[in-house]
Amino acid sequence: MSEGNKQWALGLLVGIVLTSLVAIGMNKMMATEPPMEVLPRTVIEAYNAGLKDALMTNPVSPALEMTCLDIWGRRQ
Repeated sequence: MSEGNKQWALGLLVGIVLTSLVAIGMNKMMATEPPMEVLPRTVIEAYNAGLKDALMTNPVSPALEMTCLDIWGRRQ
């Protein structure tokens, strides 16, 4: 490979890397994120709903029964 071809290949590689970095940076800058006040409220609501469903005692949830059985089984 001649010196000119090496320089051309190196320039091409540097150009590809720089173009990729610029594209990734632009993508990150243009990304829209939900407002901070909306995300925590929805997470808390989902957590509370899951907690209510998981600890349902009338009728007893199968997940709660299996968890209790697992805990009691480990004690023995």
